[in-house]
Amino acid sequence: MATSLGVIALVSGGKDSFFSILHCLANGHRLVALANLHPPSGGDEDINSFMYQTVGSSLISLYVQALDVPLYRQEIRGSAVIHDRDYHEEKDDETEDLVPLLKHIMQNHPEANAVSTGAILSTYQRTRVESVALRLGLTPLSFLWQYPFLPPYVQSSLLSDMHAVGQHSKIIKVASGGLDESFLGEDVADPRTVGRMKKALGRFSENGDGALVGEGGEFETLVVDGPSLLWKRRLEIQGEGEVIRQEGGTATWKAAAKDLRKPPTFDDEFVHILNSQLETPTATMLPATQSRPITLPTNRHSQHNQTLIFSNLTGAPRPSPTHADPSPHSIKLQLTNIFLRLTTLLASYQTTATHITHCTLLLRDMKDFTSTNALYAHFFASTNPPSRVTVAVGATLPDGLDVMLTAIAHPATAPAHRTGLHVQSHSYWAPANIGPYSQAVCVPLAGGGGREVHIAGQIPLDPPSMTLHTQGGFKGAAVLALQHLFRIARTQAV
Repeated sequence: MATSLGVIALVSGGKDSFFSILHCLANGHRLVALANLHPPSGGDEDINSFMYQTVGSSLISLYVQALDVPLYRQEIRGSAVIHDRDYHEEKDDETEDLVPLLKHIMQNHPEANAVSTGAILSTYQRTRVESVALRLGLTPLSFLWQYPFLPPYVQSSLLSDMHAVGQHSKIIKVASGGLDESFLGEDVADPRTVGRMKKALGRFSENGDGALVGEGGEFETLVVDGPSLLWKRRLEIQGEGEVIRQEGGTATWKAAAKDLRKPPTFDDEFVHILNSQLETPTATMLPATQSRPITLPTNRHSQHNQTLIFSNLTGAPRPSPTHADPSPHSIKLQLTNIFLRLTTLLASYQTTATHITHCTLLLRDMKDFTSTNALYAHFFASTNPPSRVTVAVGATLPDGLDVMLTAIAHPATAPAHRTGLHVQSHSYWAPANIGPYSQAVCVPLAGGGGREVHIAGQIPLDPPSMTLHTQGGFKGAAVLALQHLFRIARTQAV
């Protein structure tokens, strides 16, 4: 059963952050507080932040009564220092303004253990929130991640779902050549507005870049009303931007929680596989036979074109298969020795761990997964670590060995040409990355003839709950794991 989390919702007043809250509630979580970063007082509220929507920030305080939820705010003091898509901690970056704000909320609300964001396609925004959340021990939630690429696979599905549950969001800023001032004040999810936007944006409305949902800054919105699941009162905009509170009433739309559409678990093509009449494989138990002794595999390293492969790296075996784990030859010491050996091999080729694109980690027992992850994470501490496959192979490892590593590296690839996908937020798309590895790492092939994509191993986790999928038995589990693989591959244009 999925754990119910206490959620701090990052809100800007825009449609996505509030719709993400609805999905948090629909997935069994609790809204603890709202968090908002605002521009310095006395200046222009539209500061064109790379990270935060600030238009309409003067109205954020009204949401306290509209939702009957505490709100915590802090001034934006930093600026966009790190401009890369992926993020690493930088004290003067505006992202770091989230840290004291979230710490303050956590002190006042010890039950808070998650943070929600409305990121849809923006890796820039998602990775920054994830960086802060994970440092503070909060679970990042991004239920709208890749939403236009989930069933029914249209860019307008997000707006349609907002309209279906009665979330009303007014367009308060347009910044696209296709959208003029006539759109200001319109309900962005109204079918008539969506139709006008599609016409105005032309081919950009369905080409996958998120223009129709404003992901590229084409427009910004202010949410004024929504379903009673979340909203207790509504905001009313009248005249030239005057905002007043409607006193003494509940939200005019009375949509129930069941009216919120959750994207289905399976894509259409995988539903077809599940419903196919293929015979379910069966297994026959055979009597055990005496196994042959397994010899210690040779540590090998080879180079093919621009690819280095370091195979079957092991540490010193335990003196005895029955030797207790706290011995000097424990799995942690074995893995430490593996990384020392790997560092030496990399140096012999004048390269470092940052050029490793994929690892295969073999464990004797999956109970060692958590303890090895801490050491593994320390070795691969850079942004977008290698993709990884981890398999528990039991007694097929030679006696005395508890861990074995194979690594692939591309030393000739410049860091700017190495890209990764490292999603650590819960969503409907694919499982959050629960280990120190990327879902995918992509490098160009030697000679410029395409790309080489390494994808991490996948297990049948239900993405929003991060629990094992049990419906449909082995077939359901296998199909879901396969779908995870395909969804990750598609983000890399495979």
